[in-house]
Amino acid sequence: MHTYLNLKKSARISHDFWEVTSEAGMFDIVVSGLGDGRHRALADGHEFVNMSSYSYLGLDTHPRIVRAAADAVLAEGALNSSTSRMRIRFGSLRDAETALSELFDVEAVTVASCAAAAWASLPLLASGLLTDDVPPLMVFDKNAHFCLNALKPAVADEAEIVTIAHNDMAALEDLCRKHPQVAFVADGVYSTGGAAPIAELLRLQEKYGLFLFFDEAHGVSTVGEHGRGAVLEEMAARGGMNDRTLIITSLNKGFGASGGAIFLGRSGDRKRRDTALRNGGPLMWSQRINTAGLGAIMASVELHRSPELKELQLRLQDNISLFDSLVDTSFGGDGLPIRFVDIGSEEATIRLAGELLKRGYYTSPIFFPVIGRGKAGLRLMLRANMAEAEIRDFCTALNDGLRAEGLAAGAVGVEAVGAEEQRR
Repeated sequence: MHTYLNLKKSARISHDFWEVTSEAGMFDIVVSGLGDGRHRALADGHEFVNMSSYSYLGLDTHPRIVRAAADAVLAEGALNSSTSRMRIRFGSLRDAETALSELFDVEAVTVASCAAAAWASLPLLASGLLTDDVPPLMVFDKNAHFCLNALKPAVADEAEIVTIAHNDMAALEDLCRKHPQVAFVADGVYSTGGAAPIAELLRLQEKYGLFLFFDEAHGVSTVGEHGRGAVLEEMAARGGMNDRTLIITSLNKGFGASGGAIFLGRSGDRKRRDTALRNGGPLMWSQRINTAGLGAIMASVELHRSPELKELQLRLQDNISLFDSLVDTSFGGDGLPIRFVDIGSEEATIRLAGELLKRGYYTSPIFFPVIGRGKAGLRLMLRANMAEAEIRDFCTALNDGLRAEGLAAGAVGVEAVGAEEQRR
């Protein structure tokens, strides 16, 4: 027992912190939307800017995407087909997956969420069905997202698992030398900041045949041509997507629509698509992206092909650079929209988050089990639709709060919690 997870223990450890967060008014805030990442709390009318929104390009409220979602429901006359997609599916599901496949030059299938994409694909990879019927040694980066770590028990029923230190390429290469089939599981862009060493991973893939599995929930849309993300952008110079790589992603963060997707290989790889659809758990069930979400995907694909996407990406980069010029964090200068302000003390983190909310800015206080114990801090997301004045005012408030807590306005790094620490 508890070889990979110990939820009872992590729940016990984190319980007090969640309680304090709730008491501080930082948890379960019911709001109305005011547009551009602004909200009004229904309880007291307090208005604030959401500094923890995953809508990096501000597409969640884009008029074309919202309208397309409504139109799709009216066109189909139903929100769901309520039957397995393997038996009956709406034309809108076929059209959305075709559009995604063509946009990113991959074989894309959609699921209800990025977590469902992990559930559908990780055990499939571990089984050997994607690696010539030879189960690979499954190597997880210690900072891999919780939705990946949570699948370890299912993965372990199919293949051997090893967890290595964050971005430890020397350890990974050593395992590649010793094992004929190795698959590496990581985030392309990490949810607590930073990115995988994608170029080095592709070098190992070329040298050893390493199979790469990436969670690109935070990379797609924000970077790359047509928003293809950090991984596919790096792979473009090597001919694009290949059959030794699998990518899962969210379609409701930067992409601004709904659900998740699995990129199985190059566009047109029907054999791998059939393998996934017939054996990939959530892909076979009746829960999928509803009709409104599929309409939103189609509209977002069109927007990703338009000059507007590049404009939004550049606006996001300007806002990231402005923030980095005002607040020093460990990931400053990486061009990615996630920043982590390292505080250490859970109590100080929650206090600071509460003060920022009073000044009109919601931030996410993060602590164990999301990250390691004693490494608490604030996770911030920059967006394209933030005004310069908002960013400047927020940074002033943040720096004031850090000084009040006796902390420097910066971070020395953050280490996400892995399965081993959850088990302990």
